Amino acid sequence: MLNPIKAKHNNFITFRLKEEGMFTNKMIFSLLVPILIEQSIIVAIEIADTVMVSYVSEAAVAGISFLTTFDNLVKKVISALAIGGSIVISQYIGSRERSKAKSALKMLFYCNVFLTLIAGIVLFIMREPFLLLLTGNVEPEVMENAHTYFNFSLFSYPFFAVYFIVSAGYRAMQNSKIPMLCTIVMMAGNLILKYIFIFIFGWGVFGAGLSTLLSVMFVGIVMAIMICMPSNYIYIKQIYLIKLDFKMIKRIMRLGIPNSIENGLFQFGLVALQRLTASFGTAALAANAVVKSVAPISYIIPSAFALAIVTVVGQCMGASEPGQADMYTRHILKFNYLIGLIINLLCITINNPLMDSFNISGEAISLAKKIFYIYCTGAIFLYPASFVLPNALRAAGDIKYTMIASLSTMFGARIGLAYVLGKHFGLGLLGVWIAMQLDWIARSIAFVKRFVLGKWKIIRII
Repeated sequence: MLNPIKAKHNNFITFRLKEEGMFTNKMIFSLLVPILIEQSIIVAIEIADTVMVSYVSEAAVAGISFLTTFDNLVKKVISALAIGGSIVISQYIGSRERSKAKSALKMLFYCNVFLTLIAGIVLFIMREPFLLLLTGNVEPEVMENAHTYFNFSLFSYPFFAVYFIVSAGYRAMQNSKIPMLCTIVMMAGNLILKYIFIFIFGWGVFGAGLSTLLSVMFVGIVMAIMICMPSNYIYIKQIYLIKLDFKMIKRIMRLGIPNSIENGLFQFGLVALQRLTASFGTAALAANAVVKSVAPISYIIPSAFALAIVTVVGQCMGASEPGQADMYTRHILKFNYLIGLIINLLCITINNPLMDSFNISGEAISLAKKIFYIYCTGAIFLYPASFVLPNALRAAGDIKYTMIASLSTMFGARIGLAYVLGKHFGLGLLGVWIAMQLDWIARSIAFVKRFVLGKWKIIRII
């Protein structure tokens, strides 16, 4: 990493960094490109997963869709805690306190895995009433498929915790290649096993769940071994020797818990919307599942930038260079908007053949096409400000504001307006997705205003 040198804001219309700072364009893209490849593979294989499951039955797609929403809730909470810890690690790396960065990584590992194990045990005990609460009044076949998939999901959570922690640790070290390679192995293994279990063995939803569990188990164990290697800039020393640093744990939790609460409640809101979606019928459920599976194509670029910006801003703030953090945030957002525009225009172009590839009813396909058009159009203008910019604020330690703003718009705009538009105005599933666009508008306004005012620059974490 280069020595911090104060840099002026680059002109908005140029993509060049006029003065040498902590990061160059080459350094940013060396961090970004592996993340982008990783996210692209995840999206492609998740779409392939959904396509394969659609050949089992429409009820299988709907049943797994219920659990996918909850799975995303759990994974977002785990990932949010990992990102909170990676902010602490990045800032220690930026301030050149390597021993404290190692301690932060080890405490993050213990906390995340322990909390995930506890959550998994509680959910396993309460799985019957929980599934009834989650799915509501759905067809028996849909409920049976959801139950089967849920059992496998519960056992996979601790291994996903390891995956997210180790990935966050490597990215904090500016090494995004290792997470990329591990993700490729995990997703490819999942796809191959899913094909074997569904099309050769005929195991249906059971095979879909088993393939996910086996692939994440393998990669989780491998990544746990890798992060303990002394060849890493920071690593977990003697992982088997549990010695807790409560001061460091408190520092991690101060960032991780609000971030987890935000992501957890955000995903809980999506679960609440899932119940609303279920009231619109199986075709709406299938259309919703299909759009959710292809939507990441639209936001794949912003999601990669969102992960990269945590490392960049975190290290700048750790080095006491808020001016550079401001400059790099603006710089990264410009790239984000440009590339996001290209990707979303491409998505709009291929919408029809993409949706026609799914083996679901004509009613569901027609609805999915309309929703995806709306989604991609909104993503061009709103996604970077709604989801990438807040990660820059979080990396600076402005966790409480991002939590309050995100939850306020989620419950005030997305959920409230979804019921108004979907039920009261009779727009059905279309109303739910329009409400999401209105939520993005509110988020964009809140985060852009916070960034411009600059209060996030004076926050201190370490």
